[in-house]
Amino acid sequence: MVNFVFQNPTKIVFGKGVLSQVGAEVSKYGKKALLVYGKNSIKANGVYDKVIASLNKSNIEVIEFNGVKGNPILSHAKEGIDLAKKYKVDLVLAVGGGSVLDEAKAIAAGAICESDIWDFFTAKKAVTEALPIITVLTLPATGSEMNGGMVITNELTCEKFGMGGVQALYPKVSFLDPETTYSLSLTQTAYACSDIMTHLLEGYFTTKAKTMPVQDGYIEGIAKAVMTSMLNIIDNSTDYNARAHFMWGATLGWNGIGALGIPGGSLPSHALEHPISAIYDIAHGAGLSITTVAWLKYRKEQIAPRILQFGRNILGVETESTDKVIDSLEAFYTKIGTPTRFIGAGIEVPDFDLLVNHSERLFKAWRIYGYTKEDLLAMYKIML
Repeated sequence: MVNFVFQNPTKIVFGKGVLSQVGAEVSKYGKKALLVYGKNSIKANGVYDKVIASLNKSNIEVIEFNGVKGNPILSHAKEGIDLAKKYKVDLVLAVGGGSVLDEAKAIAAGAICESDIWDFFTAKKAVTEALPIITVLTLPATGSEMNGGMVITNELTCEKFGMGGVQALYPKVSFLDPETTYSLSLTQTAYACSDIMTHLLEGYFTTKAKTMPVQDGYIEGIAKAVMTSMLNIIDNSTDYNARAHFMWGATLGWNGIGALGIPGGSLPSHALEHPISAIYDIAHGAGLSITTVAWLKYRKEQIAPRILQFGRNILGVETESTDKVIDSLEAFYTKIGTPTRFIGAGIEVPDFDLLVNHSERLFKAWRIYGYTKEDLLAMYKIML
């Protein structure tokens, strides 16, 4: 294992009925909150009413800001920053999935600075402070509820950039009630499953280590639990335990623990995916199931031992064929309803030049070495 420093300050409040505690926690950080959410889903499933009731009980003044997209965009985040500054809010309360949480973080950082927030994403400026952030998670996938990362798309340039491990962006408190996820469609849940698995497995596949007993066990255990929970949710969408394990697995998948001490881990599937969802506005998890399968096919010879271990310990596939393991993963994705090809995501004629140019920039920025433009093009062509 390599050296590491780990600090995660987020308080998690997990379980049935915990939304009644939102107001009390918010009141510890101020009396005026910017409530950030998507469109109508939290009103349709009752989450909005529960959160508002709790805020009212604690006499919290609420400024509402809705309309966050599935892939949050820069211009909308800037509108939220302007609103936060206008009303001089004390904190930002995000209610929704990872997209809402990520945009809320951008607003929280931008609300107390005069810089263009895009400078944060292009590494021209560092995020050193932000308004307090509290989250109510309704779509578990990205782990944003317990990490210091955020991702946003500049819709003018079709660039989707992000950052991670920023202490100022860790939520103060995050509320996780599995019952809020009952209303999610199986498609939304499948995309979330792909997202969680990629978060867990990229370091697992890309590491230079031959064995990592603690980290391997952690990653394999959570991945198996998430996959099993996904299948149980398909059978019964209101299976509380399945939803609970799935939700907690999402948080543990990207809160930093899984990547600790792993030598040489990198995020090639993410670097390939960000341009896809930025250009074609598909769900991030849908893009990740496509890029993960393609990346594994392209790199199978270099990482054969890790693929075979994945097959044995997670998929239950006893074989010496990397192709059979990858086929089994692809079959799982197909079974749960997330795509493994461009066409499955509605992308009939991908712009390879644009995809390669954007991904090349991310590979360089994220220090993912050993890939040429020809490699990137070859991987995108596998996705056809």
